[in-house]
Amino acid sequence: MIRRFLGVVMILIGLLGVVASLAGMVMGRQAVDVVGSALQENLALTSESLDAVLATLTLARETIDDVNQGMETVGNTATDLAQTVRETRPLLDQIGQVIGEDAPGSVEAVQAAMPDLIQVAAAIDDTLATLNDFRIEENILGFEINYSLGINYEPTVPFDESVMEISNSLDGLPGRLRALQVYINVTSKNLDTISQDIVAIAEDLETINGRITEVGPLLDEYIRIVTALNDNTRLLGSQIESELETVKLVLTLMMAWLGLTQIAPLYLGLELLTGRRQQQGMADEPATNGVAES
Repeated sequence: MIRRFLGVVMILIGLLGVVASLAGMVMGRQAVDVVGSALQENLALTSESLDAVLATLTLARETIDDVNQGMETVGNTATDLAQTVRETRPLLDQIGQVIGEDAPGSVEAVQAAMPDLIQVAAAIDDTLATLNDFRIEENILGFEINYSLGINYEPTVPFDESVMEISNSLDGLPGRLRALQVYINVTSKNLDTISQDIVAIAEDLETINGRITEVGPLLDEYIRIVTALNDNTRLLGSQIESELETVKLVLTLMMAWLGLTQIAPLYLGLELLTGRRQQQGMADEPATNGVAES
């Protein structure tokens, strides 16, 4: 009775081992497929993310190049503008010299000569008026003689008064011109300050552009690293399927080996259950006794 019970237990253990090996084979392959699918999805997502990062880095690199060129253009423009402003200052100084000193002196010289010019103009005006009034109207031997110098001088404003009006219009002009020189000098100084500020801006732009230029090689290195990582990710994605097939094959062989190891318990349990091992032992016992008697 105990032998049969043990036989049943051994058979159940063997059957459970076979079922476990079959279940492990099926479920293990399914688990490997699930893990492989998850890995493929994660690798695909990683590759897409790396593509986005690569596109961003490439765009940043192109933007850096555009900014670099723009900064160079602005820096060159600032330098040219500063030079233009510097070259404008001598012209302003010369204009200030002419307006503040030369022109007022010339106007004052003209004003000083105006009284004499007015007297000369009055004399000229009287002379022209006299010549304009000169006429010869005589009757000689029955002939009418009309003669004039052909001068037609009847101005609305006398010549000396016109010159006097010009003299009056010049009053205060030298002072205004000298006052204008002050503003021109202030403008020249302001242009000098502006020129220095523009030069400082150009130098700052050059410094900033140099730092921006240093970012370019770093972005190139990042692009190289991301590209290599993306290539490795895609290569891993293409290789993982074959690797998973190898894992499934190894798992199948292990589960098959586990199932084959259950043959011995099944065989032993079957012998215990059917009593073959007991009958074989009883058959071997007389043979052993006969050998002993002989």
